[in-house]
Amino acid sequence: MAGEALESGQTAAVLARAGIEPTALRLCVADVLAREGRALAAADILARVRARRPANKVTLYRILDLFVEKGLAHRHSSGDRAFRYCLGPRFSSRTHCHAYCLRCGRMECLPAAEEAVDVAALAQCCGMDVAGVEVRIDGICAACRKSDGPAAAAGPPGMVDDGCGNP
Repeated sequence: MAGEALESGQTAAVLARAGIEPTALRLCVADVLAREGRALAAADILARVRARRPANKVTLYRILDLFVEKGLAHRHSSGDRAFRYCLGPRFSSRTHCHAYCLRCGRMECLPAAEEAVDVAALAQCCGMDVAGVEVRIDGICAACRKSDGPAAAAGPPGMVDDGCGNP
């Protein structure tokens, strides 16, 4: 569902199943996260919400905290000290990895990369019942490399091409 608009009734039902009262602002925040399909900083979420309706920063953070607490959203750390938020398992059945650009700060969801993370092997290795795994790949995105010209195309020092056209 990430990257797609959710029907108002569908979003309201998801919030209600999680025990969250589906207020207009909560519905709006959930819709912003669903439409974007990538992890967003709270400031970016607030700007998108404010384009639709009045909202303040404190209320937004309370909503995001509630969504994280109830499993509707994930909170991910980034290299710039700002958390990023994306939809959680109640909207999408998969846990996913992220790529974070060290230049522009964009954080992209990487659903294809989740197959590379063997959660069962990790659980066996650390001897715990794993509730979740957070993977963030840091580097320079293709758009930033392209805007910097050929000298930056190789990415930062130590970055190795994976042979698939990805950094």
